[in-house]
This record gives sequence, structure tokens and C-alpha cells, in this order.
Amino acid sequence: MNLKPRTERESRDVDELALAFRDGDERAFDELVRRLEGKVFAVAYRMTSNREDALDVAQETFLKVYRKIHTWRPTGGFVPWVMRLAANQSIDLLRRNKRRRSEAFNEAYVPERVGAAVEPTSMDTERRVRANEIDARIQAALPCLSASQRAVFVLRHYDGMHLAEIAHVLGCTVGSVKVHLFRALRKLQQELGDLHDEAVRMEKE
Repeated sequence: MNLKPRTERESRDVDELALAFRDGDERAFDELVRRLEGKVFAVAYRMTSNREDALDVAQETFLKVYRKIHTWRPTGGFVPWVMRLAANQSIDLLRRNKRRRSEAFNEAYVPERVGAAVEPTSMDTERRVRANEIDARIQAALPCLSASQRAVFVLRHYDGMHLAEIAHVLGCTVGSVKVHLFRALRKLQQELGDLHDEAVRMEKE
């Protein structure tokens, strides 16, 4: 019986597909895109707050995967490598389009259950609606963050990565991640006011 956690098995399977693609199996690339496109799009959308930008980021990310697969080393894991490409592509786009207005966040654009915090199945309708409202307000406030702060916040709070994983994805130190995260949280607290206290209260219920 295989008792390994599903996420660990999935990572192993993805790494095996990546090795197959690196060895010339084009069908493996198609399967990698199918498995990871939702995750890449969700992170890109939360970072850019714009559907078209997120689609561009996802497309460019997989083009880079295709062109640079020979540079990937299995010791680092394939998914973190792809997420690093996606995060850096998002950061580059944000820096190019600093003055572009962000469209209102629409959860419908994000594939179901991808890139968002998992809600308890027992959450009643009222709390679920309120949680979605809070998430929308947080998303609307993300443009106040720098590109690096937004990347760290999204990867930590929406993708659920540990600080060391974020550092690996972004190619920086854990200390830098902590600084960016602290500054991001402080800015969001200032932008959202009383929402911070309400979110804390909901977490305790």
C-alpha cells in the first residue's frame, strides 16, 4: 500500500513527466501543461489582478518551460522551478505596467479550488459569502504592494508555500522573504483597516 501523501506522489509524477520531456517526449510536455496550467494561472492572476495579463504570464511561462527544460535540474523539483518562472514573469510584467489600472478581482476567472485557501466544508453560507468578500477586498488592495511584496504574499497566503520554498522560487534568502512579507502585511493592514481584526475573528470561530 502506498501511504505517501497525495501531494508528494503528484510532485514525483510531475518530476517524472518533466524528465521524460527533457529526454524528448513531447506528449509529456502536453501533460505537464494540463496539470500545471491552473496553478500557474491562479498565481499569475492573483499577482497581476488582471485576467489578460495572467493569461499572458501563463503562456510565456510555458514557452520558457519548453525552451529552457534543459536547464532544469531534478534535485530542485519541477513545480518550484515552474513557479519561479511564473512569479518572475509576473514581477517583470508588474514592473512594466506600474501605472496600469487593475481590473476588479473575479474569482470566476480562477480554476476551481486552485490557488485559493481551502475552506472547511462545514462553513455556512453566510460565512462563506463574507470570506469571499474579504478575499475580494484583499485582492483589490494588492496593487498597493511592490511587485516583490505581492509575490511573497501570494505565494505564502494563496499558494501555501513555506518561507524556504518561497525563497527558492524567487531566488532570494529566507530573510528577504520575511522582510517582504512583513512589509506586505503592514501595508495591507493600513489599506484594509478593520478588516484585519474581522479576519482574525473569523479564523477563531
